[in-house]
Amino acid sequence: MTFNLYHQEFKNIEISDVSTFERQNVEKAIKRLRNEIAEKKIPAINIVEKKDDLENFQKITQSLQKFKKIFVLGVGGSSLGAKTICAIKPNCQLEFIESIDPDSIANSLKNVDFVTSFFLVISKSGQTVETICQALIVIDKFKKENHSQQIFADNFLFITADKSSSLAQIANKINAEVIDHPADIGGRYSVFCAVGVIPALIACLDVKKFRSGAKLAIDYFLNNPTIADSIAIQIELYNRGFRNNVFMPYVDILKNFTDWYRQLLAESLGKNGYGATPINSMGTVDQHSQLQLYLEGNHDKFFTFISAKIKTNDYTINDLEGCKTLFANKKLSEILDIEKNTTIEVLRQKKLPIRLFELNKVDEESLGGLMMQMFLEIIAIAYAKNINPFDQPAVELRKDLAKQILANFYE
Repeated sequence: MTFNLYHQEFKNIEISDVSTFERQNVEKAIKRLRNEIAEKKIPAINIVEKKDDLENFQKITQSLQKFKKIFVLGVGGSSLGAKTICAIKPNCQLEFIESIDPDSIANSLKNVDFVTSFFLVISKSGQTVETICQALIVIDKFKKENHSQQIFADNFLFITADKSSSLAQIANKINAEVIDHPADIGGRYSVFCAVGVIPALIACLDVKKFRSGAKLAIDYFLNNPTIADSIAIQIELYNRGFRNNVFMPYVDILKNFTDWYRQLLAESLGKNGYGATPINSMGTVDQHSQLQLYLEGNHDKFFTFISAKIKTNDYTINDLEGCKTLFANKKLSEILDIEKNTTIEVLRQKKLPIRLFELNKVDEESLGGLMMQMFLEIIAIAYAKNINPFDQPAVELRKDLAKQILANFYE
């Protein structure tokens, strides 16, 4: 399957291997999803059509140019999508704080000049434990430096859906601005709204291209009859016992993409005894730590490889005088491709199922298209298996338990 942004194909499995029953289920699921898109019933998808919000976000980020350092406080869907898109253009001005490990927070805030630092605080619910704790720690550090109330207002921006939440109350207390997180878009689907777009603008990325890539993927999904094949094949692989999905990019800046996809896959489909386990892996690094298991361990894994046709940088390898190697006069990109292709080939020889994506290049448009395709596939698989792809009831149970324990902590 090919469209303007990338090419994809499967090895060791074909659509003819999928049962008629599953293909019919997938066709029904795709029809339902196409109708919902046409009727604008899925806000996480519809939002890529918006334009007026970008102008407001651009004004906000332009006002942040005076700051030397910008921190994004958030976890899960409030950070993974933004980290994925921002990885395209590494920016030492922008740092994400996700953990509540005290040592990690201390390292992030060490030697920070709070007057010249800005904090973007993101939580859809406004009740995320990690994000509230992070925000309060930073505010406490501001207070200890005896900064004025105006500094609080100028150096913080909050994104949340619930104006009565703990995080919104904190924002109001310090007179900081609060931007709406769309209430009808879940965190793991939020990369195309303010949650992903504002950090991307801070990183000087072209968010119009990011959304235009997503629109291309939607158009392809709506109009290409073969789109059902990749969805049906993934369901068939699960039925055959391939219940671990190894995602292995050969592009380092897509490492964050694997983290983002891991949440999308796990939280959207991991219900009612269903769901494949996402496994992050990086080529070529994990050839030296995981490939032995992949080849001769339990054959319960299918593999997704991502590469890029055009590389921004390249090197020619030059031998030292009197020290001949196999690599002389070869480009590093050529060696990378050989490493990738031989890994694919040995997996193919083991008759393990493989999916290949080759991006023309890694940019805002191709990444927007790829992320939207993942949205559409996951939702369609969920519909085919009668799963709600937008909730995470088991996670809420854990959150509620933690809050109960915290509420009784000092009683």
